[in-house]
Amino acid sequence: MIKKAVSLVLLYACCFPALATSVMFVSPSTADDPFFSRVELFTRLAAQSLQLDLTVVYGDAHRIYQHAELEKRLANEQPDYLLVQVYSGSGKALFDLLKKYPKVKVISLEHLLLNHEAEEVGRPGAQYSNWIAEITFDNQAASELLSHYLLQSCDKLAQTGRHGVVGINGLHGQEALQRQAGLVEAVDRSPVYELHQVVNAKWMRDVAQQQIRALLGRYPDTSVIWSASDWMALGVADTLAPLMREGQPFCIGGFDWLPEVVGAIESGQLTASVGGHFMIGAWAMVMVYDHLHKALPDSVKGTNPLFSLALMHKDNVNQMAPLLDTPAWQNTDFRKYSLFHHPEQKEYRFSLISP
Repeated sequence: MIKKAVSLVLLYACCFPALATSVMFVSPSTADDPFFSRVELFTRLAAQSLQLDLTVVYGDAHRIYQHAELEKRLANEQPDYLLVQVYSGSGKALFDLLKKYPKVKVISLEHLLLNHEAEEVGRPGAQYSNWIAEITFDNQAASELLSHYLLQSCDKLAQTGRHGVVGINGLHGQEALQRQAGLVEAVDRSPVYELHQVVNAKWMRDVAQQQIRALLGRYPDTSVIWSASDWMALGVADTLAPLMREGQPFCIGGFDWLPEVVGAIESGQLTASVGGHFMIGAWAMVMVYDHLHKALPDSVKGTNPLFSLALMHKDNVNQMAPLLDTPAWQNTDFRKYSLFHHPEQKEYRFSLISP
């Protein structure tokens, strides 16, 4: 009987493999969002490579809806890991909800908590034991990088009197505030330019189109148009295309590295785009993999960014563009980014250029 029981156990182990580790990715927007749909795509590629079982939940671009949807999902299904971008203003409420499910290990994407919220919730593992890590990049530094390049590119226009700068920002929140701070810092360091106004287009392309018409009517000396997203920057470029064809140039830039910006930069419609953060979910999946293998470093609980954004412009667009294509990543073995497989590394080297 004992031999028979052992044989059955061995048969079960051979023929019925253990269930894959489950991960729930909470996209803060909708399935068709131009940026977060790409985040989801590359998160899925990493999950497939690392043999992790991925489920996606949509926050519908609203913190209250996201909280309600997550509350409903978790009541019926608790994944092993949860990846979530925490909306500004909803930090404590969200972490209090997740605390009810201590077996669900949480990795937060970006650090978008308001100052008072950051004090309330602390750092990963401090007050919420199942909050194991946070993966961040520096929005302000990325915005300074973009802004400086735009100012430099339009320098000759500024010298002729077109020294005005306007900004098209997204929804009010920490992300928008950080990006605007980078623009302000870059303009403040310039002896030539003047920042006239930053408006809120709610991340919407058509709203950005309407707003740039009003801004140029108000500030005709504008040459630089900064945007907090490529989607809005492309709307600005569409609106200004007739003026640019008539010989009135502008320097226009945004965030995100949407595929559409490659052609826009090549044609001169856009000056630059800063990006690389469409991989944030994929990098988080590597961290899940390392946590499973007890190789997640303590540095993921700190405040330092775990990766940086890069600038795409006319001089490097041909080299950078292939990195935006799905085929370039489809056969990628994401274990090469893992600290478990590279114990000689002490920190992550998350980069679009293969390590």
